Amino acid sequence: MATSTLQIRVDSDLRKDADELFAHAGLDMSSAIRLFLRQSVIRRRLPFEVISENPDPFWSEANQRVLRESIASIERGEGQRHELIEP
Repeated sequence: MATSTLQIRVDSDLRKDADELFAHAGLDMSSAIRLFLRQSVIRRRLPFEVISENPDPFWSEANQRVLRESIASIERGEGQRHELIEP
């Protein structure tokens, strides 16, 4: 199997934190990256859920639940028409 080199640039603090995390799992950086790539290819998607440190509240589970309930209410004919209030 032929190999190729992959170079990436990352923040120094991120690199340090990742090195420590992977070391606790018995992995070095190269092995962890190969594991990520292999799992991505096997699953045909990212092998984890992508989250944000500051997620948009619109997409929160609680807001999505309210939206689903509102849509169901409208579909049952229980919705109310309101005039648009512009500032």
